[in-house]
Formats: sequence, C-alpha cells, structure tokens
Amino acid sequence: VWSIKVNNTEITSGGQDITYEITEDQLQYIESDYIEAGKIAPDGQATFDIVIDPTNTDVSIVYEIDVKSDTTANANIELLSVESYFQKDGETEKITNETVNQEGNIYTGVIPINIINQAYKNYITLKFKWVNIEENNQTDSVLGETEGETLSVPVAIKLKQYTGEGIGNEP
Repeated sequence: VWSIKVNNTEITSGGQDITYEITEDQLQYIESDYIEAGKIAPDGQATFDIVIDPTNTDVSIVYEIDVKSDTTANANIELLSVESYFQKDGETEKITNETVNQEGNIYTGVIPINIINQAYKNYITLKFKWVNIEENNQTDSVLGETEGETLSVPVAIKLKQYTGEGIGNEP
C-alpha cells in the first residue's frame, strides 16, 4: 500500500513529484536587529516546515527535497540547514532521522518501514538565508517596497520506494 501525505496533500503513487511554492506567509522568520519583525530582507533568515505522513504505507520511503533557489526571482536564497526527526501525533519524544544527506540545496532522507509501522511522521524544517548581494540592492529594494510584491521559493519533493540504495550518510 502506498498512501502518503505531504503537508496534508495526498500522494497516490510512488515517484510522484510535488512542487510547493513557499510564499512569505508560510515562512517563520528568525528575529534580527536589522529587519522588521515578520519580514525578510537580504541577510534575513527564515524556516519552512514539511511534514511527511507515511502511516498508511507498507514500504520504506526515500525522498528528495530540492530547494530551487536558482529560479527564485530577485533574491539569492541559500539553504542553510535541515532538521529532520520522527514523531508520533500527541507525543513529545523526537527521534532524529539519521539516514539523511544534504548536497547544496538538495536534501535526501529515508523513512524506514519500522518507523512507518509505529505510526511516526517525518518532520523536516528547512532553514533559509536571503544572501545579500550588493549588485542586487536596487532590485531588492523594489521587491521590499512594492505593494503586493512577494518573495517565493520553489521546493520540489520527490518520493519513491526505498530499496536500500545508498544516499550518503547511512548509519
């Protein structure tokens, strides 16, 4: 059986690609002395959460999250870090996902069948930085000062059955 939800979106077939357009209202901003609260600007940082719910699946899963920052208009977005853990609904205990690999803006992880069988979900937090590039100051200002202008970051997620292939950092 293959029944997976990503941020409450049902995924019906293995190998299916999902693309999210992360918009400013979905980001959690990290406070800065130099940037207005609830806003992002060059040198600002923010996080975005992804929840993979495989509880109705009968196989291990490998997923790839690709932060497509090279297609982000008017901003140089860099993926700084990824936190990944397993947790059951209503519980506080977290189990770190050790079977992960990050290369640049691509993050790969595995959800083993023994975790799935225990009804754990995989929680992933992506931490971003808007890299300040002096040559972009005029464009950045237009983005920040224009009513209705927003920054978005495309994120593609690919899921498929995990069959034991190496991903880089297996324990």
